[in-house]
Amino acid sequence: MARTGRPRRPIGVPGSVSLTELSPGHWEAGTWVRDRSGKPRRVRRVSPERFDSIGRRVPDRDGSRAEAAVRAAAAALKPETDAEVTSHSSVKQLWESYRAHLVKKDRADGTLRSYDRWAAMLVKAYGYRRIGPDEFKTATAEAFLETVAEGHGRASMLNARSMLSGMLRFAVRKGAIDVNPVREAEIPENVAPKGRTGGAAQIEIEDLRFILASVYWSTVPCPRKLTKAEQKRGIRSYTPPLVAEYCEDADLADLIAIMAATGQRPSQVLGLAWPFYNRKNRTIRTVGKVIRVKGKGLVRVVKDNDPKNPQGTIALPGFAVDILDRRYDRLQARQRENPPPMEFDPTLACRPAELIFPSFDWTLRDPVNVNHQWQRVREALGLPENLSPYTFRKFIALLLDDAGLSARVTADVLQHADPAMTQRKYMARGRVHHNAAELLHQAVMNGTDESLDQDRDEKERAPTSWTLPGR
Repeated sequence: MARTGRPRRPIGVPGSVSLTELSPGHWEAGTWVRDRSGKPRRVRRVSPERFDSIGRRVPDRDGSRAEAAVRAAAAALKPETDAEVTSHSSVKQLWESYRAHLVKKDRADGTLRSYDRWAAMLVKAYGYRRIGPDEFKTATAEAFLETVAEGHGRASMLNARSMLSGMLRFAVRKGAIDVNPVREAEIPENVAPKGRTGGAAQIEIEDLRFILASVYWSTVPCPRKLTKAEQKRGIRSYTPPLVAEYCEDADLADLIAIMAATGQRPSQVLGLAWPFYNRKNRTIRTVGKVIRVKGKGLVRVVKDNDPKNPQGTIALPGFAVDILDRRYDRLQARQRENPPPMEFDPTLACRPAELIFPSFDWTLRDPVNVNHQWQRVREALGLPENLSPYTFRKFIALLLDDAGLSARVTADVLQHADPAMTQRKYMARGRVHHNAAELLHQAVMNGTDESLDQDRDEKERAPTSWTLPGR
């Protein structure tokens, strides 16, 4: 039978206080309160002693000191909450506490920059609302997500949802609220995409061969990308370099080849170092990645628990070993002509000479600039816009899948923690599988050749015209 009557009092919130005067100026106060287990218990306190300036006892004339003591004892039974986060905290205050928590957890700088962007929008719209259920509801979360979706697209909305849900989940863990309002929020549907959609393109082996041959030997002109202002006013005519010449001058050909050989992201390939290259075993270990940190510039970051750069050893194909061996000899020759600093650089997390892909002045190369250089080459070769460096990661997944290797092997090669994600995001779908049709053909036709021959003989002996039975 459902419980009826007066609702239960919250844990740690005392009821009315009863006072009993034990002696003149000395009281006992009592109240009922639910402790941390939820069980009601009686709490009693007597008037605490107080003395005046010359040491005389001050009586508790109305029992107020006893009442204050019993209320303090009852409040001590309330579940612990973060002093900085309560149901009365504003959205702005919650975000500041949550961001400090993310920094303490050593979250990636890219994650913090992305979350800062959405948090600025959230604080501008709802920053001074309290996070309690009376002011920040599921409808509030939905309104914020719709605003992000309309202005920035579905992918940005999902990223903003991760930020908002994590922030309010943090408040739940701190005891400030009981339920995360984002949990029940509906994701906006039919959101118009912003910019290019569909992810990186899928390519076949012939496409990869064409790309690798082009970055080393193509004689196609490779003009630079014009800004909108230059496109409008025009520029003086000039002779653009050939694709192979541009890739050599920008030191791009080897970089593209190693990305294709390893499936690593540009930031990871730019962070590769010679001490982790094993020529004998034909392997290389991914340790650092290059990112841009606000206030510091380019930094080679080495983290043990980085999901975008898990430290692991990758087996190299033969052509990648040949490329790295030739590159090592060229860099040794460049060191003799232009010696790099020999001391350890904390920004690089290694010595400059140990970088496999250093800049021309022995510093870090910017992954964003590498992407822009690749865009120039891609346009010159007439390749589709969505053929990005991530295409090489997808190609490796496709190649290993076609070879019959398991998703676990593919996930290990691409350094994914979850093989299911490798299957869901990297392996191509909707392809035409002639081998499946051939397998079905063999299964159906196996052992039926003789019966088909008999049917063919009977058809040859049958009359050329026929009628339905009974007519």
